[in-house]
Amino acid sequence: MLKSTLISKAFSKLSNIDCLRAEIELLTNCSSDTAYRLRYDTMQYDYISPAVINLLGYSASELMQMNLRTLIIETRIVSNGMKTVDSYDSLEESRKRGEVQKWQADYLMQTKDGRKIWVSDISHPWFGKNGAIIGSTGSLRDITERIAAEERIRNEFHRQDYTDELTGLANWRTLHIRLEEEIRRRKRTQQELSLMILSINELDEIRDAYDQKMADEIIVIIAKLARKHLREVDIIARTAPGNFAVMMPETPVECAHIAARRLLKAVTAPSLLAHAAESKSKSCTLSIGIAGSKPGDNTLDASALYQQADAQLYIARHKGKNQIAGGEIVEE
Repeated sequence: MLKSTLISKAFSKLSNIDCLRAEIELLTNCSSDTAYRLRYDTMQYDYISPAVINLLGYSASELMQMNLRTLIIETRIVSNGMKTVDSYDSLEESRKRGEVQKWQADYLMQTKDGRKIWVSDISHPWFGKNGAIIGSTGSLRDITERIAAEERIRNEFHRQDYTDELTGLANWRTLHIRLEEEIRRRKRTQQELSLMILSINELDEIRDAYDQKMADEIIVIIAKLARKHLREVDIIARTAPGNFAVMMPETPVECAHIAARRLLKAVTAPSLLAHAAESKSKSCTLSIGIAGSKPGDNTLDASALYQQADAQLYIARHKGKNQIAGGEIVEE
């Protein structure tokens, strides 16, 4: 009876072990994460789950003969603010001394078929019975899609910081940065520089007579006309609801004045408001102020140049509709 009970218990234990083994095999083969145990003395894997073949294309047996570093192109440590690591030496020494309780890093890695993927590595120290550090146990996970999504979000925030949302043009911040850069370059090259400020005169009236949507459409149309009739090298920015500024490198104010006249000719009220169902009695005109650098003047800065162009814009507004001030060719 006792022997039969012992045999029954033994079979029960074997059955439990088989179930546990089956569960472990299921987890290690089907999980999206790759579990591992890494030895620090050789920097090779003591164990790595079979799921690694889906991650890197290498079998577990292949990777256990390799140094993982040979596959790593770039490393970003979470505790280091995700900055790129140039040298592993000090970091690895800290890990080998057991000073790093949790290791969390993102690796840009090359797979067996030559693809580049981002892999997250999270591990904890692996200690022997005597308390000495042996290595680490952890898991690897493909985070390529997450990194790509984060990059898209960062690019969108960057675009919002430097771009006008309505028109897609540069905003005031971008204009100021580029203007300062161009002024510094001008001091070296002594090339002329002009700045043009355009203002939509009737924007408030258009908004009152129609709606904000119509006002926005007018702004977008004028932005497109500016892109079409000005040069690619000119930096066009929306600096206020109805105002635009144009930085024109290597351009004398006389040439900027010619460009302003060309733009005024393109801006006609009937064509801008033709699609509106309401009365076409409202007109849309621009006022333009132009200022530029003077030969030999190396004291000019971005703020001063903008103020000069803004002062010319004030003069243009008081001259009437579709008027330009600054850069006029004076007949002798």
